[in-house]
Amino acid sequence: MRKMTIRIVAALAVLTMLFAILAGCSGRNDDVITIGVLAPLSGTETYYGKDMLQSYQLAVDEINKAGGVLGKELVLYEADDGADPNMATQAASKIISRGVDFVVGGYASGAIIPTMQLFYDENLLLLISCANSTDITKQGLEQSFMINSPGTHAVVTLAELCRAVDAKKVALIHQGDAYTKNLSDLCESELPRSGFEIATVEIMEKGAADVSAIVTRIRNSGADFVYWCGYHADGSNVIKQLRRGGYAGEIAVGDGSASVELIKACGADGEGVYVTSPPFVEFAEGGDAFVDAYKRMHGMDPGTYATLSYDTIYLLKEAIERAGGIETERVREEVQASEYQGLSGLISFTPDREPAVSNFIILQIRGDKFRLVTLD
Repeated sequence: MRKMTIRIVAALAVLTMLFAILAGCSGRNDDVITIGVLAPLSGTETYYGKDMLQSYQLAVDEINKAGGVLGKELVLYEADDGADPNMATQAASKIISRGVDFVVGGYASGAIIPTMQLFYDENLLLLISCANSTDITKQGLEQSFMINSPGTHAVVTLAELCRAVDAKKVALIHQGDAYTKNLSDLCESELPRSGFEIATVEIMEKGAADVSAIVTRIRNSGADFVYWCGYHADGSNVIKQLRRGGYAGEIAVGDGSASVELIKACGADGEGVYVTSPPFVEFAEGGDAFVDAYKRMHGMDPGTYATLSYDTIYLLKEAIERAGGIETERVREEVQASEYQGLSGLISFTPDREPAVSNFIILQIRGDKFRLVTLD
Protein backbone atom coordinates (compact mmCIF):
# COMPACT_ATOMS: atom_id res chain seq x y z
CA MET A 1 0.00 0.00 0.00
CA ARG A 2 2.83 2.35 0.88
CA LYS A 3 4.53 1.74 -2.51
CA MET A 4 1.24 2.49 -4.28
CA THR A 5 0.86 5.72 -2.34
CA ILE A 6 4.38 6.79 -3.25
CA ARG A 7 3.68 6.02 -6.93
CA ILE A 8 0.47 8.06 -6.84
CA VAL A 9 2.25 11.02 -5.23
CA ALA A 10 5.05 10.76 -7.79
CA ALA A 11 2.55 10.60 -10.64
CA LEU A 12 0.72 13.67 -9.32
CA ALA A 13 4.02 15.53 -9.06
CA VAL A 14 4.82 14.71 -12.69
CA LEU A 15 1.35 15.84 -13.82
CA THR A 16 1.69 19.07 -11.87
CA MET A 17 5.04 19.72 -13.53
CA LEU A 18 3.58 19.00 -16.98
CA PHE A 19 0.67 21.39 -16.39
CA ALA A 20 3.12 24.08 -15.27
CA ILE A 21 5.24 23.57 -18.38
CA LEU A 22 2.20 23.69 -20.65
CA ALA A 23 0.95 26.83 -18.95
CA GLY A 24 4.36 28.43 -19.40
CA CYS A 25 4.45 27.49 -23.09
CA SER A 26 1.02 28.95 -23.74
CA GLY A 27 1.97 32.20 -22.05
CA ARG A 28 -1.32 32.30 -20.14
CA ASN A 29 -1.14 34.29 -16.92
CA ASP A 30 -4.23 35.62 -15.21
CA ASP A 31 -2.26 38.52 -13.76
CA VAL A 32 -1.24 40.00 -17.12
CA ILE A 33 -2.74 40.88 -20.48
CA THR A 34 -0.42 39.67 -23.22
CA ILE A 35 -0.32 41.49 -26.54
CA GLY A 36 1.31 39.81 -29.52
CA VAL A 37 3.30 42.13 -31.79
CA LEU A 38 3.76 41.25 -35.46
CA ALA A 39 6.37 43.52 -37.06
CA PRO A 40 9.39 43.41 -39.41
CA LEU A 41 12.31 43.14 -36.99
CA SER A 42 14.71 42.00 -39.71
CA GLY A 43 15.13 42.70 -43.42
CA THR A 44 14.79 45.90 -45.42
CA GLU A 45 11.88 47.25 -43.34
CA THR A 46 13.54 46.79 -39.93
CA TYR A 47 13.57 50.55 -39.38
CA TYR A 48 9.77 50.60 -39.35
CA GLY A 49 9.36 47.42 -37.31
CA LYS A 50 11.72 48.61 -34.60
CA ASP A 51 9.92 51.95 -34.44
CA MET A 52 6.56 50.20 -34.10
CA LEU A 53 7.79 47.94 -31.30
CA GLN A 54 9.45 50.79 -29.41
CA SER A 55 6.30 52.91 -29.65
CA TYR A 56 4.18 50.03 -28.36
CA GLN A 57 6.65 49.57 -25.50
CA LEU A 58 6.50 53.24 -24.53
CA ALA A 59 2.71 53.11 -24.31
CA VAL A 60 2.76 49.84 -22.37
CA ASP A 61 5.28 51.18 -19.86
CA GLU A 62 3.24 54.33 -19.30
CA ILE A 63 0.07 52.34 -18.78
CA ASN A 64 1.70 49.87 -16.40
CA LYS A 65 3.21 52.68 -14.32
CA ALA A 66 -0.27 54.17 -14.04
CA GLY A 67 -1.73 50.93 -12.67
CA GLY A 68 -2.21 48.81 -15.76
CA VAL A 69 -5.55 47.87 -17.29
CA LEU A 70 -8.26 46.64 -14.94
CA GLY A 71 -5.50 46.05 -12.41
CA LYS A 72 -3.48 43.87 -14.79
CA GLU A 73 -0.09 44.53 -16.31
CA LEU A 74 0.34 44.71 -20.08
CA VAL A 75 3.05 42.50 -21.57
CA LEU A 76 4.30 42.49 -25.17
CA TYR A 77 5.36 39.36 -27.03
CA GLU A 78 6.99 40.20 -30.37
CA ALA A 79 7.50 38.03 -33.44
CA ASP A 80 9.44 38.99 -36.57
CA ASP A 81 7.45 38.92 -39.82
CA GLY A 82 10.31 40.29 -41.95
CA ALA A 83 7.67 42.11 -44.06
CA ASP A 84 7.45 38.76 -45.85
CA PRO A 85 4.28 36.62 -46.27
CA ASN A 86 5.96 33.31 -45.41
CA MET A 87 7.80 34.71 -42.40
CA ALA A 88 4.60 36.43 -41.30
CA THR A 89 2.55 33.24 -41.16
CA GLN A 90 5.31 31.56 -39.15
CA ALA A 91 5.44 34.55 -36.80
CA ALA A 92 1.65 34.48 -36.44
CA SER A 93 1.77 30.80 -35.47
CA LYS A 94 4.41 31.65 -32.88
CA ILE A 95 2.21 34.37 -31.42
CA ILE A 96 -0.81 32.07 -31.35
CA SER A 97 1.13 29.28 -29.61
CA ARG A 98 2.15 31.78 -26.95
CA GLY A 99 -1.49 32.15 -25.97
CA VAL A 100 -1.72 35.93 -26.28
CA ASP A 101 -4.90 37.88 -25.56
CA PHE A 102 -4.69 40.41 -28.42
CA VAL A 103 -2.51 41.12 -31.46
CA VAL A 104 -1.16 44.42 -32.80
CA GLY A 105 1.25 45.21 -35.62
CA GLY A 106 1.25 44.79 -39.36
CA TYR A 107 3.57 47.00 -41.39
CA ALA A 108 3.49 45.47 -44.88
CA SER A 109 0.03 44.66 -46.24
CA GLY A 110 1.36 41.69 -48.17
CA ALA A 111 2.69 40.22 -44.93
CA ILE A 112 -0.27 40.91 -42.63
CA ILE A 113 -3.02 39.69 -45.00
CA PRO A 114 -1.96 35.99 -44.92
CA THR A 115 -2.06 36.05 -41.10
CA MET A 116 -5.53 37.49 -40.68
CA GLN A 117 -7.44 34.24 -41.09
CA LEU A 118 -5.08 32.51 -38.65
CA PHE A 119 -5.83 35.07 -35.94
CA TYR A 120 -9.53 35.04 -36.76
CA ASP A 121 -9.69 31.26 -36.39
CA GLU A 122 -8.14 31.63 -32.93
CA ASN A 123 -10.69 34.30 -31.95
CA LEU A 124 -7.97 36.93 -31.57
CA LEU A 125 -8.62 40.64 -32.04
CA LEU A 126 -6.10 42.17 -34.47
CA LEU A 127 -5.35 45.91 -34.55
CA ILE A 128 -3.30 46.72 -37.68
CA SER A 129 -1.28 49.85 -36.95
CA CYS A 130 0.42 50.62 -40.27
CA ALA A 131 -0.56 48.40 -43.22
CA ASN A 132 -3.36 50.06 -45.16
CA SER A 133 -4.18 48.23 -48.37
CA THR A 134 -7.93 48.15 -48.98
CA ASP A 135 -7.45 44.41 -49.56
CA ILE A 136 -7.21 44.12 -45.77
CA THR A 137 -10.84 45.01 -45.18
CA LYS A 138 -11.90 43.03 -48.25
CA GLN A 139 -11.05 39.91 -46.23
CA GLY A 140 -14.29 40.59 -44.34
CA LEU A 141 -12.89 39.44 -40.97
CA GLU A 142 -14.71 41.38 -38.28
CA GLN A 143 -11.95 40.99 -35.68
CA SER A 144 -9.37 42.91 -37.73
CA PHE A 145 -9.23 46.72 -37.58
CA MET A 146 -7.09 49.07 -39.68
CA ILE A 147 -5.67 51.98 -37.63
CA ASN A 148 -3.84 53.72 -40.50
CA SER A 149 -5.88 55.47 -43.17
CA PRO A 150 -6.42 53.32 -46.29
CA GLY A 151 -5.15 54.01 -49.77
CA THR A 152 -8.46 55.61 -50.72
CA HIS A 153 -7.65 58.44 -48.31
CA ALA A 154 -4.16 58.73 -49.79
CA VAL A 155 -5.61 59.24 -53.27
CA VAL A 156 -7.81 62.09 -52.04
CA THR A 157 -4.75 63.76 -50.51
CA LEU A 158 -2.73 63.14 -53.68
CA ALA A 159 -5.44 64.73 -55.84
CA GLU A 160 -5.38 67.83 -53.64
CA LEU A 161 -1.60 68.03 -54.04
CA CYS A 162 -1.75 67.54 -57.84
CA ARG A 163 -4.31 70.32 -58.08
CA ALA A 164 -2.18 72.64 -55.94
CA VAL A 165 0.92 72.19 -58.14
CA ASP A 166 -1.16 72.35 -61.34
CA ALA A 167 -0.27 68.82 -62.48
CA LYS A 168 -2.09 67.35 -65.46
CA LYS A 169 -0.55 63.96 -66.26
CA VAL A 170 0.46 61.52 -63.51
CA ALA A 171 2.86 58.59 -63.85
CA LEU A 172 2.54 55.78 -61.30
CA ILE A 173 5.24 53.32 -60.22
CA HIS A 174 4.53 50.27 -58.05
CA GLN A 175 6.27 46.99 -57.22
CA GLY A 176 3.50 44.45 -57.66
CA ASP A 177 2.93 43.57 -53.99
CA ALA A 178 -0.26 43.96 -51.95
CA TYR A 179 0.43 47.49 -50.70
CA THR A 180 2.13 49.12 -53.67
CA LYS A 181 -0.12 47.67 -56.38
CA ASN A 182 -3.24 48.42 -54.36
CA LEU A 183 -2.21 52.07 -53.99
CA SER A 184 -1.35 52.32 -57.70
CA ASP A 185 -4.63 50.68 -58.72
CA LEU A 186 -6.60 53.11 -56.55
CA CYS A 187 -4.77 56.06 -58.11
CA GLU A 188 -5.32 54.72 -61.63
CA SER A 189 -9.02 54.33 -60.92
CA GLU A 190 -9.74 57.49 -58.93
CA LEU A 191 -7.41 60.23 -60.21
CA PRO A 192 -9.12 60.50 -63.63
CA ARG A 193 -12.39 61.18 -61.80
CA SER A 194 -10.67 64.23 -60.30
CA GLY A 195 -9.59 65.44 -63.74
CA PHE A 196 -6.06 64.01 -63.98
CA GLU A 197 -4.73 61.86 -66.79
CA ILE A 198 -2.73 58.71 -66.04
CA ALA A 199 0.31 59.06 -68.28
CA THR A 200 1.78 55.61 -67.61
CA VAL A 201 1.84 52.87 -64.96
CA GLU A 202 5.25 51.29 -64.39
CA ILE A 203 6.29 48.24 -62.38
CA MET A 204 9.71 48.19 -60.76
CA GLU A 205 11.23 44.93 -59.64
CA LYS A 206 12.21 45.05 -55.98
CA GLY A 207 15.88 45.73 -55.50
CA ALA A 208 16.45 46.59 -59.18
CA ALA A 209 19.60 48.69 -59.54
CA ASP A 210 18.90 50.08 -63.02
CA VAL A 211 15.51 51.70 -63.67
CA SER A 212 16.62 53.79 -66.66
CA ALA A 213 14.03 52.13 -68.91
CA ILE A 214 11.27 53.24 -66.54
CA VAL A 215 12.70 56.77 -66.47
CA THR A 216 12.73 56.88 -70.28
CA ARG A 217 9.12 55.72 -70.55
CA ILE A 218 8.00 58.28 -67.98
CA ARG A 219 9.78 61.09 -69.83
CA ASN A 220 8.27 59.97 -73.14
CA SER A 221 4.79 59.78 -71.59
CA GLY A 222 4.71 63.52 -70.98
CA ALA A 223 4.05 63.07 -67.25
CA ASP A 224 4.46 66.22 -65.19
CA PHE A 225 3.96 64.40 -61.89
CA VAL A 226 5.37 61.05 -60.70
CA TYR A 227 3.89 59.16 -57.75
CA TRP A 228 6.06 56.41 -56.27
CA CYS A 229 3.79 53.88 -54.58
CA GLY A 230 6.55 51.72 -53.07
CA TYR A 231 8.78 51.61 -50.02
CA HIS A 232 11.69 53.93 -49.23
CA ALA A 233 14.44 51.34 -49.75
CA ASP A 234 13.84 51.38 -53.53
CA GLY A 235 12.17 54.78 -53.64
CA SER A 236 15.42 56.68 -53.17
CA ASN A 237 16.92 54.86 -56.15
CA VAL A 238 13.93 55.76 -58.33
CA ILE A 239 14.08 59.42 -57.30
CA LYS A 240 17.81 59.72 -57.97
CA GLN A 241 17.55 58.09 -61.39
CA LEU A 242 14.54 60.21 -62.35
CA ARG A 243 16.42 63.42 -61.54
CA ARG A 244 19.70 62.31 -63.06
CA GLY A 245 17.86 61.01 -66.11
CA GLY A 246 16.45 64.45 -66.88
CA TYR A 247 12.94 64.29 -65.41
CA ALA A 248 12.12 67.81 -64.21
CA GLY A 249 8.49 67.44 -63.07
CA GLU A 250 7.08 67.01 -59.58
CA ILE A 251 7.70 63.82 -57.59
CA ALA A 252 5.72 62.49 -54.65
CA VAL A 253 5.91 59.27 -52.66
CA GLY A 254 3.32 57.35 -50.70
CA ASP A 255 3.28 56.61 -46.99
CA GLY A 256 5.41 53.49 -47.47
CA SER A 257 8.32 55.84 -48.17
CA ALA A 258 7.53 58.37 -45.45
CA SER A 259 10.83 57.94 -43.65
CA VAL A 260 13.79 60.12 -42.74
CA GLU A 261 15.82 57.30 -44.28
CA LEU A 262 14.46 58.43 -47.66
CA ILE A 263 15.96 61.89 -47.12
CA LYS A 264 19.35 60.44 -46.23
CA ALA A 265 19.38 58.05 -49.18
CA CYS A 266 18.23 60.62 -51.78
CA GLY A 267 20.64 63.34 -50.81
CA ALA A 268 20.36 66.44 -52.98
CA ASP A 269 18.11 64.60 -55.48
CA GLY A 270 15.36 64.45 -52.86
CA GLU A 271 14.98 68.20 -52.61
CA GLY A 272 11.36 69.21 -53.20
CA VAL A 273 9.93 65.68 -53.18
CA TYR A 274 6.47 65.49 -51.61
CA VAL A 275 5.11 62.78 -49.32
CA THR A 276 1.49 61.76 -48.74
CA SER A 277 2.29 60.83 -45.19
CA PRO A 278 0.82 59.33 -42.04
CA PRO A 279 0.79 61.74 -39.07
CA PHE A 280 4.40 62.54 -38.12
CA VAL A 281 4.80 63.12 -34.40
CA GLU A 282 6.78 66.34 -34.96
CA PHE A 283 3.63 67.94 -36.30
CA ALA A 284 1.18 66.44 -33.81
CA GLU A 285 -0.34 68.28 -30.85
CA GLY A 286 1.52 67.05 -27.78
CA GLY A 287 4.22 65.61 -30.00
CA ASP A 288 7.12 67.28 -28.18
CA ALA A 289 6.38 65.44 -24.93
CA PHE A 290 6.12 62.15 -26.81
CA VAL A 291 9.44 62.72 -28.57
CA ASP A 292 11.14 63.47 -25.25
CA ALA A 293 9.72 60.33 -23.62
CA TYR A 294 10.62 58.18 -26.64
CA LYS A 295 14.19 59.47 -26.70
CA ARG A 296 14.61 58.91 -22.96
CA MET A 297 13.48 55.30 -23.32
CA HIS A 298 15.13 54.33 -26.60
CA GLY A 299 17.94 56.86 -27.13
CA MET A 300 16.76 57.83 -30.61
CA ASP A 301 14.08 59.83 -32.38
CA PRO A 302 10.69 58.25 -33.13
CA GLY A 303 9.91 57.30 -36.72
CA THR A 304 7.11 57.39 -39.23
CA TYR A 305 4.51 55.19 -37.56
CA ALA A 306 5.27 56.07 -33.95
CA THR A 307 2.04 57.98 -33.40
CA LEU A 308 -0.19 55.29 -34.92
CA SER A 309 1.56 52.48 -33.02
CA TYR A 310 1.44 54.37 -29.72
CA ASP A 311 -2.24 55.19 -30.23
CA THR A 312 -3.00 51.54 -31.04
CA ILE A 313 -2.12 50.46 -27.50
CA TYR A 314 -4.12 53.24 -25.86
CA LEU A 315 -7.10 52.54 -28.12
CA LEU A 316 -6.99 48.90 -27.03
CA LYS A 317 -6.62 49.89 -23.37
CA GLU A 318 -9.74 52.05 -23.47
CA ALA A 319 -11.73 49.36 -25.27
CA ILE A 320 -10.76 46.73 -22.67
CA GLU A 321 -11.71 49.06 -19.83
CA ARG A 322 -15.10 49.86 -21.36
CA ALA A 323 -15.68 46.16 -21.98
CA GLY A 324 -14.81 45.39 -18.37
CA GLY A 325 -12.63 42.45 -19.38
CA ILE A 326 -10.72 40.81 -22.21
CA GLU A 327 -13.50 38.73 -23.77
CA THR A 328 -12.91 39.13 -27.50
CA GLU A 329 -16.41 39.95 -28.70
CA ARG A 330 -17.03 42.59 -26.06
CA VAL A 331 -13.67 44.28 -26.69
CA ARG A 332 -14.27 44.07 -30.46
CA GLU A 333 -17.59 45.89 -30.03
CA GLU A 334 -15.90 48.61 -28.00
CA VAL A 335 -13.14 49.06 -30.59
CA GLN A 336 -15.78 49.39 -33.30
CA ALA A 337 -17.52 52.09 -31.26
CA SER A 338 -14.30 53.97 -30.45
CA GLU A 339 -13.92 57.73 -30.78
CA TYR A 340 -10.33 57.94 -29.58
CA GLN A 341 -8.46 61.23 -29.82
CA GLY A 342 -4.79 60.31 -29.99
CA LEU A 343 -1.50 61.77 -31.16
CA SER A 344 -2.38 60.73 -34.72
CA GLY A 345 -5.75 62.46 -34.55
CA LEU A 346 -9.27 61.11 -34.16
CA ILE A 347 -9.55 57.34 -34.52
CA SER A 348 -13.00 56.00 -35.30
CA PHE A 349 -14.16 53.28 -37.66
CA THR A 350 -16.48 52.69 -40.57
CA PRO A 351 -18.65 49.54 -40.47
CA ASP A 352 -15.97 47.69 -42.49
CA ARG A 353 -13.36 48.58 -39.81
CA GLU A 354 -11.37 51.16 -41.74
CA PRO A 355 -10.62 54.61 -40.25
CA ALA A 356 -13.58 56.92 -40.73
CA VAL A 357 -11.37 60.05 -40.70
CA SER A 358 -8.28 60.47 -42.86
CA ASN A 359 -5.00 60.98 -41.01
CA PHE A 360 -2.92 61.80 -44.10
CA ILE A 361 -0.79 64.94 -44.21
CA ILE A 362 1.50 66.33 -46.92
CA LEU A 363 5.21 66.75 -46.26
CA GLN A 364 7.99 68.04 -48.49
CA ILE A 365 11.73 67.46 -48.34
CA ARG A 366 13.48 70.80 -47.86
CA GLY A 367 17.11 70.69 -46.98
CA ASP A 368 17.60 67.70 -44.73
CA LYS A 369 14.15 67.70 -43.15
CA PHE A 370 10.49 67.09 -43.82
CA ARG A 371 8.40 70.26 -43.75
CA LEU A 372 4.64 70.31 -43.34
CA VAL A 373 2.79 71.57 -46.41
CA THR A 374 -0.51 73.40 -46.05
CA LEU A 375 -2.48 73.61 -49.28
CA ASP A 376 -4.48 76.74 -50.06
